Amino acid sequence: MNHLKLLLTFDYELPLGGIVKSYRHSLFDPTDRLMELLEKLKVPAVFFADILSYVKFGEWDETGFAQAFKNQMQQAIYKGHDVQLHLHPHWLESTFTNGIVSPSPKYKMGDFANEDNHYNIETIVELGVNELTKIGRSANPEYRCMAFRAGGYNFVPHADKILNALFKHGIRFDSSISPGYFFRSNTSLVDYRDVPNLPNWYLSSDGNFSKTDVNKNTLFEIPIASKPKGIFEMPTSLKLKKYADRAVESRGPMIHSNESVGKRDKIRQLFSSRMLTVDNHTFSPGYLMKILDYNVNRFKSHDEIIMSLIGHPKSMDKYHYFLLSEFVRLASKKYGRKLEFVTFTNLNKNLSTT
Repeated sequence: MNHLKLLLTFDYELPLGGIVKSYRHSLFDPTDRLMELLEKLKVPAVFFADILSYVKFGEWDETGFAQAFKNQMQQAIYKGHDVQLHLHPHWLESTFTNGIVSPSPKYKMGDFANEDNHYNIETIVELGVNELTKIGRSANPEYRCMAFRAGGYNFVPHADKILNALFKHGIRFDSSISPGYFFRSNTSLVDYRDVPNLPNWYLSSDGNFSKTDVNKNTLFEIPIASKPKGIFEMPTSLKLKKYADRAVESRGPMIHSNESVGKRDKIRQLFSSRMLTVDNHTFSPGYLMKILDYNVNRFKSHDEIIMSLIGHPKSMDKYHYFLLSEFVRLASKKYGRKLEFVTFTNLNKNLSTT
């Protein structure tokens, strides 16, 4: 390996089930602190903006949320960060009464595949790209919406329709897949246990994630780095108790439930691979380095490796900022000039993906 490119990516979104105190407490304040840290570290980041929340709050509470959302993403671009597409389509059919969100059960893009009304996969992607492009170009006339992360990492069902709609509307990169990751809830199924054994690849346009697309007329995958869970790792339940003092206070409810999840899927989830993330307060900087090193060693025969770290400002507090800072320091020290922190805008200038 001669080149290691790392994207520090953050899903910029409210708690999907609503907020506890205020929009500022749930999203804007932790994002401000994150951008302050990134400036100190002198590294760029990618904010995957949940643009459909912006669209709906434009109807529900423009001055309280939507304008602040727009302003903060403009500031991110001014500061040299990247802002790209993140779609949580449940917002489109959620309701808002007396300041309280009632989330729609239609959580996934695939839930809209057979809709004949205004919202379907094609129109949702088009809406998201157009609205985000307006925000981006108001900050930088050369802004381009070119990268995507699926809400909840959900590409199924109807992955083929989603991929084709994304490509049609100018998306050329994806960063939704974390190899070995498995998650099941009452509204979601994410299974990336069978993906190509490559650092990066072109997603198959037929929606079969176990193979690559040789024609390259589809999205180029920048996976969220991961490693298999070690058999001798401390059980998560014990780690959560041991490191409870690091946890972020609740900023809003989740919308997932595992009440209908069978025992087999619960076991699969228990042994799911671990993502390179700063959200998990049971992780240490050393553990994040183990995930990074695992991928470098796994793909050392490749000249270039491109991967993502993931975080969510809504899930970050003092320990999580420390975790990010230490990881950047340790990775920079170990890999030196081989390591470059990049954005999709940087990559687009160097990769022949269009």
